[in-house]
Amino acid sequence: MSNNVLPEPPQPEAAPAQFAALDLGSNSFHLITARVIDQHLQPLLRFKQRVHLANGLGEDGELSDEAMQRGLDALRLCAQRLAGFQPEQVRVVATHALREASNRAEFIARAAEFLPFAIETISGREEARLIYQGVAQTTPTHEQRLVIDIGGGSTEMISGHRFVTDFLTSRSMGSVSFTDRFFDSGEITAKAFEKACIAARGELKPVIAELKKFDFDAVYATSGTAKALAHWVSQRDDQPDDRISLKQLYKCRDELLALGKIDRISISGMDPEREVIITAGTAIMLSIMEALGIETLQIHDAALREGVLYELAGSVIDRHNVRQRTVDGLAARYCIDPDQARRIERAAKQQFDKVAGPWELSQEWCRRMLWAARLHEVGLQISSSSMHHHSAYILANADMPGFGKEEQLLLATLVRCCRKKIRPDVIPEFSLYSQQEVYRLIVVLRLAVLDNIDRQDSAPSFFISSSSGDQLEVTLTAAGRMDPVLLDQLNGEVKQYAKLGITLKVHNA
Repeated sequence: MSNNVLPEPPQPEAAPAQFAALDLGSNSFHLITARVIDQHLQPLLRFKQRVHLANGLGEDGELSDEAMQRGLDALRLCAQRLAGFQPEQVRVVATHALREASNRAEFIARAAEFLPFAIETISGREEARLIYQGVAQTTPTHEQRLVIDIGGGSTEMISGHRFVTDFLTSRSMGSVSFTDRFFDSGEITAKAFEKACIAARGELKPVIAELKKFDFDAVYATSGTAKALAHWVSQRDDQPDDRISLKQLYKCRDELLALGKIDRISISGMDPEREVIITAGTAIMLSIMEALGIETLQIHDAALREGVLYELAGSVIDRHNVRQRTVDGLAARYCIDPDQARRIERAAKQQFDKVAGPWELSQEWCRRMLWAARLHEVGLQISSSSMHHHSAYILANADMPGFGKEEQLLLATLVRCCRKKIRPDVIPEFSLYSQQEVYRLIVVLRLAVLDNIDRQDSAPSFFISSSSGDQLEVTLTAAGRMDPVLLDQLNGEVKQYAKLGITLKVHNA
């Protein structure tokens, strides 16, 4: 080699992967961004906006115009800080206040005008699971732990070990909602405080026996109420702000009762807006500790948004994706035929690849379709003749960790429409997905099911393609041309797809 040849310049290293989680809570919106460094998440930005959504929930379940505007104004500020992020790097989750709001669809639609990321309204159980993941990823992995998270509108409690939950629950009690119920006059009386405790004990009663089955190595409390209480007792009792004892909470209660009015609360270092709701938070925490016999608990920084971040970064940090684990668990529970599931997945993937470009379907759509392909026969355990109905019911109502409500409903919808007649009137309208994309995915999955109806490892009977728009071409192979039953079924598919505005044309090779 000539000595005059210059060495190749070093290639720049790829920038660390970045992710963002936005938690739309009942009291505050929290945004956190982080990058992955050496298999760990390094926080880059923490941004918080008080919105008091729960204060705007009326008795009719509607979010007031004022509360909705506060939330939208806060989201605009969050959107500015998310500029440059791609959809797969961001997850936005809404909790109790939007979960309960009857007009949340209006809020989500207005937010979509400027926020380029889907808002998922997650269930209480999914919220609890994500909170636990946030704690589990940042604490010793071998302990049996209890996690308590008192939010503005709900309280989550989770028992688990390592990264697995044993029991989780979400109860309808929060520092904002209980303030409105029991301390709205601004008075702090023994009677009002006891009523709040009685209500909390009532919410806890159905789950206490189950939680008491576990012998906890550690009890963690997360989020604003717990941190505020820990700060209070640390200032008062000259101790680190990483723990709270039951005795200290009793003293907090007595001090609040002695003050008698919320506007007299003045705690050094506590946000005035937190002071307004700390009495209700104290009543809830005290009731939990009494009911479970907890003498001392530890304060932990990680919570829902950290759990969301770790799952987003799962492809970089840990490839064992929680949603795939959920799908695998359902497939095992309902004795899915693995060979048939593999055939449908393979055919669906091949057909998806043929139309993904002209139909503008992303790989995230492909993943959703493959999950549906894997699970479309869960209802076979109930009945073969109406399998698709039973499968859809199971997927719509099963506990599916990692899946938002709409994503779970999408899987149920795809499975419901994977065979027999299509009824557009029973296909729901989605906030996160366009109807056209849903219709296109239905068609691809139906064709994969149709091409494998004999449940044999045979050569494909047809191939599909699309040049543009909602036009679909099916080209028969030699095997397909020799199958009169298939030809008849494809003619039937032409009529079904027309209901979705999709034109199907069948050609010989």
